[in-house]
Amino acid sequence: MPKKTRRKKRVTPERLMELGFAYAPPLIISAGVSNKVFDSLEHGGKTSEQIAEETGASARALQILMNALVGLDLLKKNRQGKYSLTQESAAFLLNNRPGTHAGFFGTITPQLISRWLRLSDIVRKGRPAVAVNQETEGTEFFSQLVENIIPMSYPAAQKLAEHLKLSKAKDKIRVLDLAAGSGIWGIALTQKSPRVRVTGRDNGTVVGAIAPHFKTSPPNVSARFDKNGYRPT
Repeated sequence: MPKKTRRKKRVTPERLMELGFAYAPPLIISAGVSNKVFDSLEHGGKTSEQIAEETGASARALQILMNALVGLDLLKKNRQGKYSLTQESAAFLLNNRPGTHAGFFGTITPQLISRWLRLSDIVRKGRPAVAVNQETEGTEFFSQLVENIIPMSYPAAQKLAEHLKLSKAKDKIRVLDLAAGSGIWGIALTQKSPRVRVTGRDNGTVVGAIAPHFKTSPPNVSARFDKNGYRPT
């Protein structure tokens, strides 16, 4: 019997084309967040014209954007032309949800992408686009960053506290939080037990500016801020 020959898989540019347009989804989501598309749909389906009246954005542009969000499975559209949230967008793209990613997509994603656009120059010159490790340049960026990732970090920090069984602790527990950012990880740990004491270390401007705005801290978490970070007392 003749031997079967294995057909060689044909090479196509499909994967390269997918990679070539990979920039689009995060920017589409960012435009949706910035133009209050998801927030406008929180209480039920609406047409692009209705959302335009609420937000002041162009109805035609909103329709194009929202059709793209349908393609990304972040919105649904019925036969009457009304758009509605999916479970995923309702959970993570509404500004008022505890674990929201809206701030990250609306504020941080455009900044990050704009810097990635300079990658060719960065590789050629061997220098970063922005020196965010310097206090002058970095303070504004990191202040925005830590504020917008608080909702993303808080659920994970709560899970860590549960895993460590802090609520059952009988002895005092000391925690050192390096690169504390907003202080949200330390706050989540102290919420589980008055026996937990956290010392945070980070840029004093970043930590001091953000942590006081975290509104769900219980009475046992009173924070003192200084140049070195925060220490619940």
